[in-house]
Amino acid sequence: MFTLDEAIDNGWAVVATDYIGLGTEGPHAYLVGEPAGHAVLDGIRAARSVEGLSLSDQAVVWGHSQGGHAALWAGTLAGDYAPGAGVVGVAAMAPASNLTGLITNLDDVTGGSIFAAYVLDGYAAAYDDVDIDDYVRGAAEVQVEEMATRCLSGPGALLNIAEYLTQDTSVFDTDPSSGALGARLAENVPSDLIAAPLLLAQGETDPLVIPAAQEAYAEQRCASDGGPVDYRTYADRDHVGVVADDSPLVPDLLEWTRQRFAGEPAADTCG
Repeated sequence: MFTLDEAIDNGWAVVATDYIGLGTEGPHAYLVGEPAGHAVLDGIRAARSVEGLSLSDQAVVWGHSQGGHAALWAGTLAGDYAPGAGVVGVAAMAPASNLTGLITNLDDVTGGSIFAAYVLDGYAAAYDDVDIDDYVRGAAEVQVEEMATRCLSGPGALLNIAEYLTQDTSVFDTDPSSGALGARLAENVPSDLIAAPLLLAQGETDPLVIPAAQEAYAEQRCASDGGPVDYRTYADRDHVGVVADDSPLVPDLLEWTRQRFAGEPAADTCG
């Protein structure tokens, strides 16, 4: 986990969720917001129940990519689902915020069919009205189902790359932003109020989470009645590079988090 050593040096306890279906029974609802947000908040509450630990009643949520989507959802759910979690800040880095925009962009992304497989499989498992067959070319159905069972790292990654290289066209034969899938994706955009201060970080050369879409999401957040929004972009940083060890985001994130725990006023870039 990036910045783990720095977080510990600051005296912060770090807990990370595996999400439902990753290490537990049942399918993983990839980019389905509510269970992901619940898992993040449950992790905070579980850490405080560990015998022998005495932890603060405050928490700051971090997340990158899929984790950024989960972090945003945790922020929207915290007040009702886990008010005792004490969330005083949410930091979402290159989050999957605009889901319909994300999935329609996957045809233009290297390895995009792998992420498409994860979304299709996760949503078909989570929602009875979403059927993979309604969206995927017949010739690609088997590859999509196989890719969805493998991780992005480890031996399965090599098989996924091989599957991807056999796909010289889109896996879709129907617009994924239409019909039941499109409606469910729209439902899972984290648009409800986030009361805590929000740090939204984006790499300016990200080919997966498009900067223009993230900027539009930041504007939507600014128009809400939630907490302060601090939207920062990072030149020459792509989707993974924005959270690399040498990224300028790292010291920014650590300082922003320190300020939240210290109760200092949060910067607001809106307006």
